[in-house]
Amino acid sequence: MRKVPENNSLKKEIRKLLELCKKDEKDNGEKRNYFNAPITEEEMINWEERNRAKIPESYKEWLRFSGKCRIAGNTATFWEPNEFHSEYVPEGLVAIGEINDDGEVVCFSKNEGIFVRVFEGKTTEINDFACVLKEVIKLMDDKPILSQERYLEILQKIKEKKDREKNK
Repeated sequence: MRKVPENNSLKKEIRKLLELCKKDEKDNGEKRNYFNAPITEEEMINWEERNRAKIPESYKEWLRFSGKCRIAGNTATFWEPNEFHSEYVPEGLVAIGEINDDGEVVCFSKNEGIFVRVFEGKTTEINDFACVLKEVIKLMDDKPILSQERYLEILQKIKEKKDREKNK
């Protein structure tokens, strides 16, 4: 796994995340996590100039650690600047990643530099990218004991039982 830069303000969150990713791969198999090479200062500046928007400092700290990444399968994905987009999100926001693999998008505001989660048309403000990472860490720590396949199997059996009772 990638080494955390010592002077990174997200060091504590990144270390915890890497620890959880290591455990995730041990429990669920390899290739569920990857962290690409960091983004250079020049790449960040070029994106800001082209898009007339400022990347919030806390996300720059993340980009100095890793460009595009995937965390615990589809628990979270964060993109590098050339993949940021503004389609399908409220005006003035820039989408930088996804959480939960359920359509929830993480964005930052072009003007205020705040982070926003967008899910089913509702927006929730988040202070900084450290808070976003804490949410991902919480999701990983709170993962169900059952695998997704076993969970879906149980749900199907419950549905079948209800259908049988309904048809009696």
